Amino acid sequence: MDATRWRLPVSRRAGLVLGAVLAAPRLARAQAFPSRPIRMVVPYPPGGGTDNLGRLVARALSDRLGQPVVVENRGGAGGNIGAALVATSPPDGYTLLFTGNGIAISDILFRNPGFDWKRDFVHITRIASTPMLLVVQPSLPVRNLTEFVAYARAHPGQLNHGTPGAGTSQHLAAALFDDMAGTRIVHVPYRGTGPSVAGLLSGEVQVMYASVSAVESLIRDGRIRALATTSGRRARAWPELPAIAEVLPGYAAELWYTLAAPARTPEAAITAIETAAREIMADQTFLSLIMERGFDPEFLDRAQLGPALDADAQRWGPALRRAGITAE
Repeated sequence: MDATRWRLPVSRRAGLVLGAVLAAPRLARAQAFPSRPIRMVVPYPPGGGTDNLGRLVARALSDRLGQPVVVENRGGAGGNIGAALVATSPPDGYTLLFTGNGIAISDILFRNPGFDWKRDFVHITRIASTPMLLVVQPSLPVRNLTEFVAYARAHPGQLNHGTPGAGTSQHLAAALFDDMAGTRIVHVPYRGTGPSVAGLLSGEVQVMYASVSAVESLIRDGRIRALATTSGRRARAWPELPAIAEVLPGYAAELWYTLAAPARTPEAAITAIETAAREIMADQTFLSLIMERGFDPEFLDRAQLGPALDADAQRWGPALRRAGITAE
């Protein structure tokens, strides 16, 4: 058969080639990530440490990715409502979760948190960590940690401690303190750090375990009193404060701040986000900004973060089960 009979006219061939050339940039743009704004869900109300750091991270990621990263606060259920929202969002890279290491014990604290922290997420990076501060109402007749322990032991059930919610890291820090110090301080859960700080200022609660960023200005203004840090070491921003471990050896409770995406998010999107996170963690301006607010920069990539979260869950899990601590 004569192949020339099946050749397209020159004009048709030229039109097809031109169409392919014009379509190529459109196809590249459609495949590039990101091509539209990204939603970053913070599973707590505005005003707390996770929200404060999350907004700084969102702004820095926006600069690297070339698209707005918009923070959306979805508080409630110790962070589970926001986490469940992200877990069930389309896995396209346009919905992220900025949360803490408390997510790794959600299945221990809650019968049904609404997600499986290992199965339903890609844990992309850890940005920072921070100890919490043990702070009290100035009206409480204690000036240091030793006096506080003695006072709390002498007044079982008469002090209240406020937290951002049942099952949060602050709740666990308080429960661990009670267990190790032999105290009994009543837990008052709020819907987020901001409301719990308001409860402390009003005198509704007398004790709180809070991120540095949430209470730093209040301490400096003398509106609340800081007694100790919750980590195994003194905080860089507050070297004059003892660590609780100096009075209760072995005590340690730190907050991590991590970035995650729904499982099955395309590798290209995850890589772009992880690369942008790595870049901001090498930016001295960004590092200085978060350190000024009491956060310790601690970058972990995907390969490191999963095992670190698992180790944290294994450390806390047995202790929580022995103490019978649940959020429900």
